[in-house]
Amino acid sequence: MRDKRLWIEWGKDVLIVLLTLSAVGLLTMTPLVRDSGVLDLLFPQESPGTGAPSGGRSEAVLPARLALRGEEGRCGVQYDQERLQELFPPLGALLGDALASAGPIRPMSEAEWQRSLKGVGVYFDFAGDVPLSTLRRWLQGEGEGELSGAARRVLLCAGEGDQVLLCWQEAGSGSFFSCTTALTKSLHLDPAVRGAEVNGAYFAFENQALSDRLSPYTLITEGEQTRAQYAASNPLAGEQAVAVLLEELSFSNINHAPVSGGEVYLDGGDRLVVGAGGEVTYRAAQGEKYPVGDAGVDGAKALAERTLGALCGEARLYLISAQKGEEGLWVRFGYQLGGSAVYLGREGWAAEFLVREGYITAFTLRLRSYAANGGYTSLLSVQMAAAMLPDLTAQRRELVIQYRDGGGAAAVIPEWVAV
Repeated sequence: MRDKRLWIEWGKDVLIVLLTLSAVGLLTMTPLVRDSGVLDLLFPQESPGTGAPSGGRSEAVLPARLALRGEEGRCGVQYDQERLQELFPPLGALLGDALASAGPIRPMSEAEWQRSLKGVGVYFDFAGDVPLSTLRRWLQGEGEGELSGAARRVLLCAGEGDQVLLCWQEAGSGSFFSCTTALTKSLHLDPAVRGAEVNGAYFAFENQALSDRLSPYTLITEGEQTRAQYAASNPLAGEQAVAVLLEELSFSNINHAPVSGGEVYLDGGDRLVVGAGGEVTYRAAQGEKYPVGDAGVDGAKALAERTLGALCGEARLYLISAQKGEEGLWVRFGYQLGGSAVYLGREGWAAEFLVREGYITAFTLRLRSYAANGGYTSLLSVQMAAAMLPDLTAQRRELVIQYRDGGGAAAVIPEWVAV
């Protein structure tokens, strides 16, 4: 009898423990507990470290165009951000490995470059001029032997034997260069392009009818283009949004005063002006508020993402250029909508930073927020658009789909633009 009673008591204890665990499990599923941070204390996760990206390294950069060329033909992708995000991660990792293992650089003729574009390979067009050292860090991490210079167009192609070459067109000069890599055609390049859906994409220099009218490296994808329209607005219209921005920029809303067209906030000698139209300017007195060390582009990008990136809605940021001048390093970023650049205001860029001696000492931010409004625009094929733009003939400019935002319109629509 006593043993039976002990078994009953033991069963009650087990049932109580099970019910308690069940209750705790249900409690952890509630938003109150999930958002409180208690779970982080109970089940700590490994910290990514200071400045580590929240996602994969390839998320730091996304090309505007990709072209995969296999034995069967070429697959070209542009103006399709979802497809680019799907294709790029493994290709970006491959490019990162190539940059990390780059051998001696040699000049490359344009004829060699064009022959390489016609062969087996992967072509990347980043829309802006990205420093190769920065591209390597974003895709592969820190390492030794960084390449100098910047490039918009980069190519992984087959070299002699089983070699894979890294080729690029240098920003500014337009010259072409190549180097060997540790990749092999059989193990890396062939698997990367195998199975790509051939869609007849080609470059303007490969088409006699277009080669005299367009920039030779305009990527042509057949057919009409149907593109979404977007509503555009100033994300700093409310006081709460301004307060969030000030917090991200480490400014207090206590010491401020009205100025023409906006409000000025002071922190010692540092001056931040928030314009009524969404333009924000900063000028440093001591220049120590935003330290970036040697990674000026990375530091500017992090600040841009915390401000413009957090408020731009369905747009994403991309690096336009990073150029050294007498004052320091000038870094510019722009907006993209669905893989197409947004030309904002008169200059086109959304943010400009000045990096000097390891600190961001000045910047201008043009904050805009974009949301699809349900409208669509059907555009002509690039062949027909080129035929209707006679000014292309003499200048051989590139024809791209772009959004124009003057800063005051309630909506932006896509259009063919010669750049």
